[in-house]
Amino acid sequence: MSLYNARTQRLRSPRALMLALAISGLGVGALAFDGESRASQVQLWREGAGAAASIAADYDPRRSLAPLIKAVSPAVVSVKVAGKPRPGLDPRIAPFLPEMAPEAPSGGLGSGFIIAADGLVVTNHHVIDGATAIEVKLADGRVFAARALGSDPHTDLALLRLEGARDLPTVALGRSDPLAVGDWVVAIGSPMGLEQTATTGIVSAKKRGSLGLYQNSYVDFLQTDAAISPGNSGGPLFNLEGEVIAINTAIGGIGRGLGFAVPIDQAKSVLPQLYAKGKVERGWLGIAGRDVEPAVGRAPEPGAVIGEVSAGTPAGKAGLRAGDRILAVDGRAVDSFADLRGRIADALPGSKVSLKIHRDGGARDVVVTLGALPSDDELRRLADPRAADKGGDLYGPGEPRLGAQIEADGDGLTIKQVRPGSLAADLGLRPGDRIREINGEKVRAPGEIARALTRDRRRVEVTVQRGQSTHTAVIERR
Repeated sequence: MSLYNARTQRLRSPRALMLALAISGLGVGALAFDGESRASQVQLWREGAGAAASIAADYDPRRSLAPLIKAVSPAVVSVKVAGKPRPGLDPRIAPFLPEMAPEAPSGGLGSGFIIAADGLVVTNHHVIDGATAIEVKLADGRVFAARALGSDPHTDLALLRLEGARDLPTVALGRSDPLAVGDWVVAIGSPMGLEQTATTGIVSAKKRGSLGLYQNSYVDFLQTDAAISPGNSGGPLFNLEGEVIAINTAIGGIGRGLGFAVPIDQAKSVLPQLYAKGKVERGWLGIAGRDVEPAVGRAPEPGAVIGEVSAGTPAGKAGLRAGDRILAVDGRAVDSFADLRGRIADALPGSKVSLKIHRDGGARDVVVTLGALPSDDELRRLADPRAADKGGDLYGPGEPRLGAQIEADGDGLTIKQVRPGSLAADLGLRPGDRIREINGEKVRAPGEIARALTRDRRRVEVTVQRGQSTHTAVIERR
């Protein structure tokens, strides 16, 4: 059996596992990106064999994981921060209502892992966010002052530099994409401040999205039932080869056994940018959309449907329209709207991507030159143009929009979703409403909405069919 087969057939036997450990090398380290050449000569991490060099020859994961845990634990660290606004509280757990960690006298606690011998440590953004001082404690008791090289709230990742560190133990990074539900994993960290705690479980699910934890998030969580508690945040999740395959980030308190981690393949696209620039630059289309909802009894259609295209954005300049269904990016099929967003965000601003779309019963290719992802404030202004309201204008600069996802069918336009705080929400429009008229003009296609709204930028009147009744709503600003 080849090494490839041994590794990709889920390492079904200890013999296959030991074969993979014995003949895998350290692998190829990743290079840090810079803005011009895309790579420098800095090697950030190593990939491949994980703990292969130190695991005993008779290691049998069916009998004990002790050799694995002993080999990787020296590179797992505790992260202590001062200046946190809410001491001891892990903000990633709040939406799940778990038991809270006891409050520390000052600061907060988290976990992390060393990826470079000169002191590069990966942890969560929320662990160090707002910190005025950071200390990192190694398994051997040594303590280092640390500074943040960069962090990214949209994937909840941060990269630290330990001051004066050298010749430190490191872990290897594996791959998360090939993982299957049911694969065994090991979590190590400092839950509730209990350092070097190891727990085991399986991969419970993949592609969980952002779980509502982040605004404009690009996280696509991996779910595990390995026990994770406050303090585990930022710590590594290992496979049975001793490779980091995810970063533990959130827990569920309503149901036990719900843990969530950032996949390492996603982190690999973020860490080099944090090292080189302290932040992440992402590509941007300028669309709102949703996943394709199947009809009852039918399999879902592939792709992601565009609900809205902002004027003047890369998508608008490329001719994309509301109602287009994006099937693939650069030849790779799109699974969902979240998948589309993540793929676009991974590309650099200014790069060109080829989108395969479905429109008017046929497929076509559209090439888009991506822009740079705007700031959160700019995105909010795009989502609600009235934030830039001047002199009674309902929409601000650019093409007027209702702020709803609308789908055309044989009998007109049906509202699928209403964005909170939007003009549509203020008008009282609801999902399921069928739009009949806007400003006295009949509309039967999404492209006709902006034209009808433009008739009066200070007043909007929308008539909808709701069940068996007709409703008209008006907003006017003079």
